[in-house]
Amino acid sequence: MKHAPGGWRSINYSRKVAGEVGVQNFVRSIRAKNTCKVCAYGMGGQRGGMVNEFGEGLEICKKSIQAQLTDIQPEIAEDFFNTSSIHQLKQLKPRELERLGRINYPLYKSQHGTHYNVIAWDDALSRITNACKRTSPNRSFFYASGRSSNEAAFILHLFARLYGTNNVNNCSYYCHQASGVGMGGMLGSGTATVQLEDLKASDMIFVIGANPSSNHPRFLTELMHCRKRGGKVVVINPAKEPGLVRFSIPSSVSSMLAGGTTIASAYLKPDIG
Repeated sequence: MKHAPGGWRSINYSRKVAGEVGVQNFVRSIRAKNTCKVCAYGMGGQRGGMVNEFGEGLEICKKSIQAQLTDIQPEIAEDFFNTSSIHQLKQLKPRELERLGRINYPLYKSQHGTHYNVIAWDDALSRITNACKRTSPNRSFFYASGRSSNEAAFILHLFARLYGTNNVNNCSYYCHQASGVGMGGMLGSGTATVQLEDLKASDMIFVIGANPSSNHPRFLTELMHCRKRGGKVVVINPAKEPGLVRFSIPSSVSSMLAGGTTIASAYLKPDIG
């Protein structure tokens, strides 16, 4: 393989994001007391900084930075919606739509309107209030982002219950509802039964049908540590993920200098069908 995924490409991407949103905003965001916005790996918790649950430094990944970029990028200019019709917006790719900027104001579209219109907050709240009054609580459904804070989710639940319904859900629950029910029935817990501490003591790790090199590269660091202490990493996946074969860990000097670290001890590709 000519270039292992990760490495300097991830570092250069981070520098590019910092240039777009401002170094001060970027540093404040990545050092916040939070988990990774993509995979929920700890990266400081209530201690802050780029450390994991064991206090190990430089624990952050490009995927988390990508997720945070949409929250700290500049807002979309209000006149943008005057010149861009809904038909034109439909022609944009998801990434292009995401990078237009943040929406910091209410938008309204009439039934036959061709554009979104920027309206005042008082107007928006009045329209929402009137719609709630016209609607039976039993015919309502409150749906929120799984990336919102616990406090925001708590307030949403309170509002929905005061309104008269418990029809509340979020995108994360939809993603994991089936697996949560299945794991609860089989294992007694709807969440993972393995902790980071367990990985650090494992002699063999199986990665089955997952793509951590693409979606949660922080996990690759633990796989690298497993290999370095003589452990085995068995990957079972119909697709050949280059990052699970070899990955350049930005937080590891030795991995960077070597042009990457071998991840999989064995890569098994089931013959589908």
